[in-house]
Amino acid sequence: MYCLQWHRVALLRRGLHQFSMMNNKNGKKRIEIDFEELDKLCALQCSEQEIADWFNCSVDTIERRVKEAFGISFAEYFSKKRVGGKIALRRNLIKMSEKNPAVAIFLAKNWLGMKDDIAFGKQPIIIRVKYD
Repeated sequence: MYCLQWHRVALLRRGLHQFSMMNNKNGKKRIEIDFEELDKLCALQCSEQEIADWFNCSVDTIERRVKEAFGISFAEYFSKKRVGGKIALRRNLIKMSEKNPAVAIFLAKNWLGMKDDIAFGKQPIIIRVKYD
């Protein structure tokens, strides 16, 4: 550490400022994360590894940048930002249910708790839905 600081001071005295462009100890450029893009990827329910691959960095880098910018873990950040994707998915499901009976049945079973219950000897109830 001391050697690195001495080397930097020596280069700066000689007017070699390119060393000061390096952002960390090993000379790699700092990877900046576009948080608007990160929000979109979270809304699409991308995994942390997929997000890291998108930004061409490691998972640790994503976690560090979120911690630096917002002071919370990536898991907390992700849980807040994924809500937009869930809302969009619900909106699309409801629109699809207006035209597709299979989606309407899926929503009825999953959201309203309805189920297919056919007992022997009983006739099933037929429900006809007319779409405009």
